Amino acid sequence: MLFASLVLFTVLPAVLGQAWQQYLAGLVQTLNTDGLTTLASASAALSSSSGGQQVAQSLSTGNWTLFAPNNQAFSSSPINLTSDPTSILDLLSYHIVHGNFTDQTPSYPNITLGRTLLNDSSLVWLEGNESQVLAWSKGSNGIFVLNNGTTVPVVNKTAYQNIEVLVIDSVLDIPQNLSNTITNSTYDVTSVAGGLSSITVPTNNSSTLLDVLNNARGITLFAPNNSAIASASCIGGLLPNNTALIALFGNHIINATTVYSSEFTNGNNYTSASGEPFAFKTNSSGVYVSSAGSNWARIMRSDVLTSNGVVHVIDSVLLDTKVNVSAATSAYQSATSVAATMTTETGPVGVAHNTSVGH
Repeated sequence: MLFASLVLFTVLPAVLGQAWQQYLAGLVQTLNTDGLTTLASASAALSSSSGGQQVAQSLSTGNWTLFAPNNQAFSSSPINLTSDPTSILDLLSYHIVHGNFTDQTPSYPNITLGRTLLNDSSLVWLEGNESQVLAWSKGSNGIFVLNNGTTVPVVNKTAYQNIEVLVIDSVLDIPQNLSNTITNSTYDVTSVAGGLSSITVPTNNSSTLLDVLNNARGITLFAPNNSAIASASCIGGLLPNNTALIALFGNHIINATTVYSSEFTNGNNYTSASGEPFAFKTNSSGVYVSSAGSNWARIMRSDVLTSNGVVHVIDSVLLDTKVNVSAATSAYQSATSVAATMTTETGPVGVAHNTSVGH
């Protein structure tokens, strides 16, 4: 009996290895057959690294969605698929989403988010060591991905066993840090970037507020657009008062929690980094946010993804300079406690009852 057990434990890893290798070979063959030859070559390279093998093993069970760039997408991309195995693995991982639920995608302006396989700690700084997300929606011509200020349409659809393969005509960009994201003129929030970089935080070695946010794990920023900043006379009046400016911008931030648009409901309660409560409302003209009963700001663009959180562009400054240190501290502690027990979503992020695998 002991001998039989030893044989079992010797043979089992080889059998498991053979299973994922066969699975990967089948996936590569399917991609080649469907004309996705460049992606097929990159996928075949997964077997050459331990991280790639883990991805292949993960794909062999459960349900997945692969947003698959076609050959034209790769030919027009500056990415070199033969240069760096880690970069290739990260790129492929960001195109793979847990679950298969794109048929549930509502029409724009509603946005669906799925949790990807990308969790390289040099690229992703979400709370609870969560993997990065991917955002998409549906228009008159079908599903499109929201990608660094552009839209990438799904141009074809196929499948391989447990994977839905959605063919896209562009290689998706991995979300960048907050600073690089909000200085991108596409999002019309460069004034906020300048404001955050001009405010010092004495309690953090006199770093700028933008530096602090860049290094935080899990940040939600409601960023007033450029016209909102230009028309907010209150900011000019606060300029000599660094503490008041921190309070004002702190009431545009949720600390240690990444809140996507799917969670903008009256039932969810969030506290700002300055300790004030956020409220949301929706009507025929859109979705609005307010801090502690201040003015309501319309969310003009939601779910701008960053390496450590998300930005939502709003059309006015939230005129709230109040601070509640106790509430802010309690909210942060609660958020970090929740993050420690987070699970991996296998359905739309922010929608209840779609989690499965714990960290």
